[in-house]
Amino acid sequence: MRFTWLPVAMLLAFGFSAVIGQQFPQIGAWRYVASFAFVVAFTLSILIHELAHALMALKFGIGVSEINLGFFAAGTHIEGERKTPFEEFAVSVVGPIASLVVGGLAYLGSRAVDDGVAYIALWQLAVANLIVGVTNLLPGLPLDGGWVARALVWKITGNMHTGTIVAAWGGRILAIVVLAAPVLLEEIFGRQPTLIDFLIALAVGFFLWMGSTAQLMQARLRQKLPTLQVRTMARRAIAVHSGTPISEAVRMAAEAHAGAVVVIDGDGKPHALVSENAVAAVAPNQRPWTTVSEVSTRIGAGHIIGVNDTGEEILKTIREHPASEYLVLDAAGSVYGVLATADIETAFRRR
Repeated sequence: MRFTWLPVAMLLAFGFSAVIGQQFPQIGAWRYVASFAFVVAFTLSILIHELAHALMALKFGIGVSEINLGFFAAGTHIEGERKTPFEEFAVSVVGPIASLVVGGLAYLGSRAVDDGVAYIALWQLAVANLIVGVTNLLPGLPLDGGWVARALVWKITGNMHTGTIVAAWGGRILAIVVLAAPVLLEEIFGRQPTLIDFLIALAVGFFLWMGSTAQLMQARLRQKLPTLQVRTMARRAIAVHSGTPISEAVRMAAEAHAGAVVVIDGDGKPHALVSENAVAAVAPNQRPWTTVSEVSTRIGAGHIIGVNDTGEEILKTIREHPASEYLVLDAAGSVYGVLATADIETAFRRR
């Protein structure tokens, strides 16, 4: 769990202390204690919101890496995709429901106490959680309501990525509405917007636009993934021993119409990849006297990929083991070729 809530907590405490000071001037400096208690209660209610997400995810066997109570937005980092629309719906909707329940309990608590600081604190806590709950149910990513919308579209269309695209556009529309909110308030309700109104609209609108755009780009990327295949993108390779001169390796590759060179050990096992850039940096008249071992890079852990791997598997390998090139092996474990990340990027641009 990661807490980066302190700056905004201090701002909230300062603002709420002014409200208490105006209504109850007789309590003096105790208003800061009361305002701090309110902020702690509000922070705990946000934590309950995020814990609801985390516990529901764990119930479905989905990993949770951390809960972040951040400055502009809290978040629960859930690892991996939800497997069904129902899982997506349940994990997403439970957070706003938790906030609405906490808000309802705070409202009932305010009705149970007499007028005073406790009443004001409970009432404000109820309003704050109502705002959090309702706002998060708005149908646009990256809000919880956006994931709920994605689950519904996913269920209707049978396509998770279509759901993401629809919900992401919902987030963009919400961002535009938020950015225009100060002007709309003036036009509809005659309320003169303040500088704070514009700053809040800008911050929230920017958050919504960036979050929805990131999800939109990722959805479009994932739509292309199934069409990517290692077999069609890999460069055919030849295998040479480490003492082979560069000039001979280049001649052999050209003769075999291969686009890559793999260095093998005495047992015939691949252990390094010849770097095309490193070869290009060697002057032609020096290539007969320079061996491939001098311009090769050892094959690191995770830098081996199967010839039958496709989009999602390729993306997982690149994400977990970044490299410029990967050794490609066939089903029998023999060298098939080399897959360059530059070729993957080219394939993405063509689709």
